[in-house]
Amino acid sequence: MPDVQELGRLLALVKFDASLNVIEGLDAFRRLLAKDAGGDVLQFLKREMATLEGKRRGAIAFVLAEHYRQTGDLANVQTLFAVDDAEVQESVLNAPWGEPGANPQMGPGIVQLAVQGAVHPSPGVRTEACYVFQNQCAWKVDVSSAVAPLQTLLDDQIPRVRHQAAFAVGNLAKRKYDMSSHVVPLRRNLKHEVNFVRDASAWALWQLSRHKHDISSAVPDLVELLTDDDESDRPRKNAAGALLHHARKSAGSAREVNKAVSRAKLDLNRREIKRFLDQLANLRHPEAREP
Repeated sequence: MPDVQELGRLLALVKFDASLNVIEGLDAFRRLLAKDAGGDVLQFLKREMATLEGKRRGAIAFVLAEHYRQTGDLANVQTLFAVDDAEVQESVLNAPWGEPGANPQMGPGIVQLAVQGAVHPSPGVRTEACYVFQNQCAWKVDVSSAVAPLQTLLDDQIPRVRHQAAFAVGNLAKRKYDMSSHVVPLRRNLKHEVNFVRDASAWALWQLSRHKHDISSAVPDLVELLTDDDESDRPRKNAAGALLHHARKSAGSAREVNKAVSRAKLDLNRREIKRFLDQLANLRHPEAREP
């Protein structure tokens, strides 16, 4: 194992590259922690983290939280999150992207930290809370406690929080959580001034429709999004996907979508709009199919 002097040299290499928005120099400590039988590297990092500031402090917190998750040490993940530093708390929530591991309490424990993070003053912490909800949900951890916080996060003042909250809502819908109460804030966000908020909200409504949620109230707003004149076509494509899925559910739903579309002034020069209209015109419903 490296001595303290060598560990100090490696720590000096941990730097934040603002141009790429990444922390460099962490892999060396990851490798050392993986074979740190005596705990010397762990103790060094815990001691030195207290002397660091900003992104560098958060980076060491990330490595520690990642190590604790991998070793099933929930208590130390919780202790680390309790540090009164937004950079540290954001990093602690950013670290558990992987499988919760052998400790059955790890996943639920991380989710509860994210529930706390959902009301944190820092937008970065609130954003990472959304990531935790969707990632732990993907690992089949119970995230029912995230349903209510996500409804609030969809109305967050910070666009990137709303953006990630919408993706989390869509992913929870995929896992059969009841996200019906989130349709209203998602509808509002279809009109948000920031493109990526509109995009994520349309995608989330598409996922809700795909997983047995009624999005009929959002049909007029989704059709309005088809008229979006932003250079990016993603919001329009996701709105089209949501509308087509809803229209396929029944003849009544198809009539509802067609009626709203007939009132809109759509740009037929856009490929995604022309494709949407062609698909809508060619819909066939079960009751219309030949036996």
